[in-house]
Amino acid sequence: MTMLRATIGAEWIKLWTTRTVWWALTAALLLMAAGAGQYALYARNGDIDATSAAEVAALGLSFAQLAFVALAATVMTGEYSAGTIRATFTWTPSRPRLLLAKSVVVAAVTLVAGTVVGFVGTLVAAAILDDGSLGATAPKMGLYLALLGVFAVGLGAALRGPVVTLVVLLMLIVVVPPLLQIPDVGALNAVADAMPGVAGERFLTGNSYAGLLIVTAWAVAAFVIGARELNRRDA
Repeated sequence: MTMLRATIGAEWIKLWTTRTVWWALTAALLLMAAGAGQYALYARNGDIDATSAAEVAALGLSFAQLAFVALAATVMTGEYSAGTIRATFTWTPSRPRLLLAKSVVVAAVTLVAGTVVGFVGTLVAAAILDDGSLGATAPKMGLYLALLGVFAVGLGAALRGPVVTLVVLLMLIVVVPPLLQIPDVGALNAVADAMPGVAGERFLTGNSYAGLLIVTAWAVAAFVIGARELNRRDA
């Protein structure tokens, strides 16, 4: 446990000494504000079904989550790109412990930052919709983003390359689900519902705890696969 705490501390310092985290968090804040504002205008004009600021902010998260996912993936893949992963493995020979430490740090950062971003999006939407009931969606956004961050870290450990990791993440979260939802085919719609982005959206907008369980399953599966690949392959 002491070694795990030391590894978490090292990864925490490593994260906050890179400029990537600041750019990603700033981008997430701006994307959320812009997305929530855009959807709030749609809602005010009757173009979408969302009726509350919390629902609109949850829709706006579809933009902001991209910055969080990119940040989480870079935490793992960036070390491979820079060549520092060899030194990291030397300092932390237990690769599963290293992956766990990175996952804990990313989950903590995205949980807090995601909640803050969620509150900002809700406030922006509330100002446009003149809605005083902010709801409790922001903490749920933080939880969803924390799980998505662990998913991205595990996937990055398995795939290693930053580009391929981001492409796979975008395909699973953004690109593939709408393509499966367009044809009104029950089997394809069921597959889309089981993907992390759709499941997360249902958790945020419909209080679907089944959606939360699905996102958790993706995060756990990615972590297990990433830990196995770290042990199996050389740096």
